[in-house]
Amino acid sequence: MTPTSDAPTLPFAAKASLAAAALLCITLFLLSADHLFVAVGGNKIKYGYLFLVALWLTKPKALANAASDLVARMPRWPFLIVIPVAIAVATSSNVARSLLWALWLAFDAVTILTVYAYLAAHRFTAQQIVNTAACALGLIALGGLAQFVAIYFMQQVALMPQKHFDLYRINGLAGWPHFLCIFSFLLLPILAAQERLTWAQIAILALTTFVLVQSTAKTGWVLFVAMGALMLCFDRRIFNRNYLLLLLPLTVIALLIPTPSADVGTPPISGSEKVQVFAEDLDLSNRSTSGTDRVLINQLGLRVFLRHPWFGVGPKAYDTYVFSRFDRELPGASRVDANGGLIAKNENIWVEWLAECGLLFTAFAALLVVRALWVPAWSFRNSLHFGAWLALVLYFGLSGQVSQTGLLTMVYAVAGIYFRARELPRVAQSTAFSRAERRIPFDSRTPLMSNTRPGT
Repeated sequence: MTPTSDAPTLPFAAKASLAAAALLCITLFLLSADHLFVAVGGNKIKYGYLFLVALWLTKPKALANAASDLVARMPRWPFLIVIPVAIAVATSSNVARSLLWALWLAFDAVTILTVYAYLAAHRFTAQQIVNTAACALGLIALGGLAQFVAIYFMQQVALMPQKHFDLYRINGLAGWPHFLCIFSFLLLPILAAQERLTWAQIAILALTTFVLVQSTAKTGWVLFVAMGALMLCFDRRIFNRNYLLLLLPLTVIALLIPTPSADVGTPPISGSEKVQVFAEDLDLSNRSTSGTDRVLINQLGLRVFLRHPWFGVGPKAYDTYVFSRFDRELPGASRVDANGGLIAKNENIWVEWLAECGLLFTAFAALLVVRALWVPAWSFRNSLHFGAWLALVLYFGLSGQVSQTGLLTMVYAVAGIYFRARELPRVAQSTAFSRAERRIPFDSRTPLMSNTRPGT
């Protein structure tokens, strides 16, 4: 889903107002806050969704023009995805819920347009977008820090944390520890990919690292290693400066800080003890671990997919299928997870799409993701483009493997940032990408000629 012609020329010298940046910052933060919502007809509506709509009230005409311009420059083939969606909904085990899912899919598509158009209409510079993402990341981390202080220093269990292996796992306002990691790594790469970091941004990274370590979520460790590997592959200088000399030491320090006990009179838990205990949760030979649990859930989802390969059992109709037709169509198959509970949902967006929407939709969605994230010769336009690309690759490649929904709206908000970053002033980058050239910072590379066509 990429524009096929040059973006309109905008006066990039102009800058967005502080109020516009603050509104976007709060919107991104609230999209990560699962604990901040209103209930409507039994459905949870995050405040962040309402703020997304509010973005259109700032400059409605300018936003509409920017959004329509992006749509006009898009190829038409991505719209064909409505065909497998329509068939999957029509043949669903629960048509009403599938229709709601289709509406939410449309809302997430509009989210991409909304964020893109908001950045264009308010003339955000690349640095302003980075600063806004950094502030939103800081708010996410502050939620986790507040929970940490409440639990371990005030002995008040706040924000419904999990207690796993006798240790409270920090989840902040994200709801679950692994979702705290998923939301954080949608913004953290944008900040970590910058050539020059201010002291305030370094402080935000330090706070985020501390909170993510206290979440003890395995998802965070996997994402951290993968982000480093991608940085090493695509920009050696940023890897050395921001990952090897900053993020890695911050993580080690946060890991070595003993965690106070939530129970009075109990000694603190050392970093090595935390690593040892939670490493045991990766042991797939232990049939009660969360790692084994996800393997069983994925296996069941794939069995359902093989039974209904083309259009699935219906979007958001998996639980309806499990409670109605499952035993008849898959006799003898177990519906029980590692802890004896009933498996009624998927926890992998790709398996979810295969089982619920079928092969045609999943293949089309994968094609859209690959096409959108394809960068010719891996020549990123600027560090914001690189950071947003990192965030989306990490989500669709890794975070999505433990996500409970493929319609995580914050992902599509970051996609809006990604598409806008590709149209901001370009900084030249060698297509050869030798190790020596990768050491040249984005901000020091020679700008392209003004008549150079932006890459798609």
